Amino acid sequence: MAKKKKPEEHENLERWLVSYADFMTLLFATFVVLYALSQINVNEFKKVEESLKKAFSVQSILDGGSGVMSSGESVLDASAANSMIDSLMMEYISQRYEQESYDQIKKEIEDMAKSGELNGVSATIDDRGLVITITDKGILFQSGSAELSKNAEKVLETIGKLIVQKFAMHAIKVEGHTDSVPISGGKYPSNWELSSARASSIVRYLINKFKILPDLMSAVGYADTRPVETGKNADIAKNRRVEIVVQRNLHKNLDHYQNTYMKMGKTEQQRRRNEQIKIIREIDNKDIEALGEDIQQTYEETGSEFLDESQRIERLSLIHI
Repeated sequence: MAKKKKPEEHENLERWLVSYADFMTLLFATFVVLYALSQINVNEFKKVEESLKKAFSVQSILDGGSGVMSSGESVLDASAANSMIDSLMMEYISQRYEQESYDQIKKEIEDMAKSGELNGVSATIDDRGLVITITDKGILFQSGSAELSKNAEKVLETIGKLIVQKFAMHAIKVEGHTDSVPISGGKYPSNWELSSARASSIVRYLINKFKILPDLMSAVGYADTRPVETGKNADIAKNRRVEIVVQRNLHKNLDHYQNTYMKMGKTEQQRRRNEQIKIIREIDNKDIEALGEDIQQTYEETGSEFLDESQRIERLSLIHI
């Protein structure tokens, strides 16, 4: 009896669908994870919101409130209060806000350095955060001194304004550096004391001028232990510098800074923030007035007719923007 012929197995031409389905599933899972990572932690956001509402006594702007302070006599206008709460929330929870603020301040410093407004000042961004370097070629201090010069106050006023506009809860560390030339005589026995004193002078200026919380500030002196120029042909003048570091948040020690705000009375909170806004506006107005005087002097020196009032205001507003 002849053996029964086995039927030929049908070749499965759709096996690729299995691999394709696996690939699509993996791709979908990848995008789900990326989406989840991009979302703000709602619980954390709510905690921050409640903390700021208590600290500043404002109606939540996230709940549709106006953001105006609820006390009987507000010392900030509505737009300033809204801006303040927005920036504090974003500063606390968003590393993207932090990075964008770093980039913006860095660009402004670079532009001012190119124009000659901030000579000897540069900015970089590294693992520590935003690092603003002031090379001390007589800009900040006289030789062997830790007393700020008049030029130093103008430079620090400009830098401080840029920082305070963006950051209210970031820690700021000021690092003093010197060259390797030993000190002979004078008030300070070595470069260690001199570098520490110079860093402390800048910390004291920023606290007094911009009403920055002392808890956020620190000063450290490194003497000549961290040079940027070494070797026989090194420009040791570049080693005489001060670095202002706006440190990255990374959600470390923020509870301490938050508690500092919480422990303040409402009046003190309002006064501090109002003073900072007032200081920034005064600096802006002073810069505009000085610019107007420069323009007027230029026209008078060239014998040209000065702009009429409407043209002058228009030019100043454009430059200010």
